[in-house]
Amino acid sequence: MKTKKYYYKVIIILIFLICIGCSVSDKYSIAYNLYMKSNYVTAISLYDEFIERSPDCALATQAELERSDCYYQLGYTAYQKKNWILASRLLYLANSEVADKRLDNCYYELSKEALENKDINTTLNYYNYITTYLKDSELIPEVLFNKIKINIDLNNKLEAYNDYHFLWSNYPENEFTKKVQPIIDELIPFYINEAITYKDSGYFDQSLDILFKLSQYPTKSKDDILIDISEVYYLKAEESLLKEDYKQTKEYFSKVVEFNPEKENFINQRLDEICTGFILTGNKLIDEYQFDEAVKIFKECYTLIPDYEKSNIAIEKSKTKKEKYNKAFKYKNEALTFENEKNYAKALNLYKKSYSQFKIKEVQKKIFIMNNLLEAQKNPKVFAKSIIQNYRKGIIPHNVSLIENSLIDKYGENVKSSGWKVSYAIGEYKYEVRFDILTPDENYYFAWRVNLKTKEVSPSNKVSEELLKD
Repeated sequence: MKTKKYYYKVIIILIFLICIGCSVSDKYSIAYNLYMKSNYVTAISLYDEFIERSPDCALATQAELERSDCYYQLGYTAYQKKNWILASRLLYLANSEVADKRLDNCYYELSKEALENKDINTTLNYYNYITTYLKDSELIPEVLFNKIKINIDLNNKLEAYNDYHFLWSNYPENEFTKKVQPIIDELIPFYINEAITYKDSGYFDQSLDILFKLSQYPTKSKDDILIDISEVYYLKAEESLLKEDYKQTKEYFSKVVEFNPEKENFINQRLDEICTGFILTGNKLIDEYQFDEAVKIFKECYTLIPDYEKSNIAIEKSKTKKEKYNKAFKYKNEALTFENEKNYAKALNLYKKSYSQFKIKEVQKKIFIMNNLLEAQKNPKVFAKSIIQNYRKGIIPHNVSLIENSLIDKYGENVKSSGWKVSYAIGEYKYEVRFDILTPDENYYFAWRVNLKTKEVSPSNKVSEELLKD
């Protein structure tokens, strides 16, 4: 149960709070009365106390507005007296649109004084404040005009360029924009060179940023600027081509022509050159029997040149070759079955069918081997001898004959030769072919091993190896 003492304490607290509230409210009332009597300095002090004690009070916003006007009125008084420093400080504290409309004039007047005193840094600081924070100021075109002239004198050409770009973009018809135009026009070549430096260093976007800004101005260098833009886009196109971003490549090439129509034929030739390279790459894939991959390469041309005729032809050829290759591959597999069964005649027929569909090197080699095996089956010794006789355009019998004839000239009838003798050697389809020449003082025993399957010939001794030298 709550006691009388408890209620007494509550009443005391409420009375205290009411007193404080009255005190705060009185602060505002006093400040307001002083404000209405134009006692702005004291009013500001009381407004500050009131806002600090009750920032969420309903009257706080009204107090802030009235305090702002106090600063403005004080600033305006200083403004009328041309006390620019004091006026600028008070108007800054006012922090209102109406104050800003006079604040820019204060800073402009201060900049004039600084310029007369040759304090360039201070002058530029005032100018920068106006252009940065007082964006609605009607003095901005004139300020920018002055800044541009100062920066040109200081050789800060890029700074002057940026200010001119802002001036032109926002105040194209202003008298100061037109007034500065001839000055800037003389500097355009310098800015173009800056853009070219970026281009040559591979900073294409930075180069374009400068060139595009320059292209907006009524300059006598307009055509040169557009040509430079075109050249940068060409480099960007080639860069995208290396990255295999063909869509972007096409867009950049289109930009080349857009900014320099005289490049149209050159770009068309370049696109055809690139697509021809795709066709060659695709053809190499076809040679490796990668038909689907080849078609993908051929279709890349369409990104650069829609409905490219060479691609249309290449794709159709690829499809036809794929069909023939599949048939050839089928015949080859059937032939391999007969080859494994040693039915070389049927295998040969199927290998030939395969090769007629598609010239596969492996199949061509198989045809050669099948012909050899069929000959070997007929009469292996005769076939082995014919291989020796025809090896390297008949070098073996020719050189044997030369040696034999030279020995006959030397020994006459005492020369005995064995003639060509063929015997089986170790290994399937391996035979040895011999030819011996005997004399009273010197003898020659020629021997070569012959692989009937591949028609390979290898000497069996040193003298036979020497015989094969041209």
